[in-house]
Amino acid sequence: MTEEEYIPKVKSHIGWEEGMDDTMLPFYIKQGKNYVLKATGKEVEYLVIMCSGIFYDYRVAEKELSEALDAITPFIVQEVYSDLEEPAQDTSTSEAIQEVY
Repeated sequence: MTEEEYIPKVKSHIGWEEGMDDTMLPFYIKQGKNYVLKATGKEVEYLVIMCSGIFYDYRVAEKELSEALDAITPFIVQEVYSDLEEPAQDTSTSEAIQEVY
């Protein structure tokens, strides 16, 4: 998804009001995409939206920015582990195939 496609979703997420300057939103979205990609190895839409909102809310790097990013760590870990989980294989089918041969 491009930065432009994320803009309406990020605006909705952060409670954007009419008339506010949105020229920096693509920058925050790009940073959100980079952060999520480096953390999970892929672009996860809801995490990009959350991170973009955090980067917007904490435009000036402060201790709170670090705390906000730390707060979403469980979501990032969950996303990484969900990719590692493989569905259980039906052993009865593989056993039946082995019996035939």
